[in-house]
Amino acid sequence: MNAKTLGERVKFVRKKHDMTQVNFAKSLGISQANLSEIESGKSTPSIEVLVSLVVQYKVNLHWLILSEEMLYTKEIEKDEVELISFYRQLEDIAKEEVIDYIKLKLMRYKK
Repeated sequence: MNAKTLGERVKFVRKKHDMTQVNFAKSLGISQANLSEIESGKSTPSIEVLVSLVVQYKVNLHWLILSEEMLYTKEIEKDEVELISFYRQLEDIAKEEVIDYIKLKLMRYKK
């Protein structure tokens, strides 16, 4: 990811989540026109918009503002997000079984 401006980084986050400007803007509580101006560098997002981006999309604030460090604290792939979602739906005993299964797989297929 080589987004040099804040607007480019905002656009990158939107595209990473496969969202249109209309839907992304709505999720941030701003208009599509405002988002368009932010992405093009014609305006700067408010602190409220930045906080919303960080909270809703789990974006690293340091990266968003300064373009340093990783996009996410630890970048999570879509399949990992799906696994976490499924895991959270399980009963505690089933969660323990999943963890045991993963530990076995790690021992067997350790790189």
